[in-house]
Amino acid sequence: MARTQVFLMGVAVGWMIGGGPALASRCGSQEPPACGLDSQTDPPDPMLGGTGGCTEKRLSTLPLWKATGACKPGWTKVVYDIAQPFPNNGVAGDAPVVGATSFFTIRADPASACGHMIDSVDPKPCPDPQECPDPMSPQPEGAIKVPLTGFAVACFSPLDPDGCRELRIHTGGSLCLHAESNLLGPTCTQAGDVDCPNVSTEMIALDVPGGSNHHLCRPTDSGTSCRATKHHFTEGGLRFRIGGFCTTMGCDNPGTAPAIGANTCRVSWGASIFGYDIPSGVGINQPGWYDWKTGAWKVDLSAGRPTCGALEACMGQNPNARWDLRVVAVPRPGERVPCLGDPNCDAPNCVP
Repeated sequence: MARTQVFLMGVAVGWMIGGGPALASRCGSQEPPACGLDSQTDPPDPMLGGTGGCTEKRLSTLPLWKATGACKPGWTKVVYDIAQPFPNNGVAGDAPVVGATSFFTIRADPASACGHMIDSVDPKPCPDPQECPDPMSPQPEGAIKVPLTGFAVACFSPLDPDGCRELRIHTGGSLCLHAESNLLGPTCTQAGDVDCPNVSTEMIALDVPGGSNHHLCRPTDSGTSCRATKHHFTEGGLRFRIGGFCTTMGCDNPGTAPAIGANTCRVSWGASIFGYDIPSGVGINQPGWYDWKTGAWKVDLSAGRPTCGALEACMGQNPNARWDLRVVAVPRPGERVPCLGDPNCDAPNCVP
């Protein structure tokens, strides 16, 4: 089964059901359709398609705080890669998250042309213990799981009197997720005049204004874990919210030179909440994880997502067809992450 590419660009990490006329303003003229490879150059190489990927050019032009291109004065900026596994910090209590990787699983309406498609390219939903609790189960019908790459940019406040920091992921592309994708494949059927087996899952989702800061506080016991807690210091977690996404689908030349074409479309995704574990226990939903010792973080979200164009024709529009997103963000080499002020969990060369 051929691989194409899925692109997801956002800011913060979480989503809720959204779409339809009420959200049309999320895809205004300020967010034109976006298609492109992460490797697109500056100036652009036409052989690489459009300029909408998770490129270094995009990273260098992020608006961040009040369109200054920087974090708020006194705050610490950290650039993350999305393609790396969660690092091992050597602390026994943090072993459960070590090696976790970013992925995106899309699911079709069971009654759609792809309701019975089977994923045949690794990674697959099984044997993931959350997506497929029984490791001996066959691959579930109607689901394709793909890895993510891309970047994230986060801003951290100075330590407050309680020893906590605020985390902000600004709107305007500060989280850019690029998911490699299958063609929907031969286990899909035709949907009218749409050749679903050869439709790509490629999409680019750009965050839109809206969002909130959230606290990262000291671990419950830094001798056993460097996982940040919420503001009451008793429960590990990381969470933040964005206003939504404007999402482009149906790029021409998917996976090789994605470009805007006649069948390219956009759809709005509503307010997105990552790491909140809402609804609790559904899919892969669970509280997020921030590791003070490495600066790495992980968030998970399961929710339905609206589609458009050929992908909608093939996948259907069932809000109960859960899509799973896991984002694992690891600081780029050379990035200095904020200190906790605890030698058990301070990263080497961290920012006080």
